[in-house]
Amino acid sequence: MSNYRVCVVGGWCGNRMVMVAEHLEGVLSEAGFPAKVFTHSVWDSFSQPPAADLVLQLLPAFKESELGCPLLTVKPLLADIDHPETIARILNQVQAGYPA
Repeated sequence: MSNYRVCVVGGWCGNRMVMVAEHLEGVLSEAGFPAKVFTHSVWDSFSQPPAADLVLQLLPAFKESELGCPLLTVKPLLADIDHPETIARILNQVQAGYPA
């Protein structure tokens, strides 16, 4: 498995945050980008997320300049876990930053 790490940031939407992370791990793997996808909740602690290669936010919590890695807002995944435009943006970003 790759060392590529993706962090899904959420808050009060805890269950959905975990569902999104698990789903995206499968989507990335099927697309040929195996990655470790994990979650970070800002509901109980507004600390910085653990080190990652890409942060996906379900709610606005951080700025890319604070994180030192690419950041995408993926709020549409709360309503549609397979939102085509959002999945395409994620795959494009992963492809751009995925280790060779």
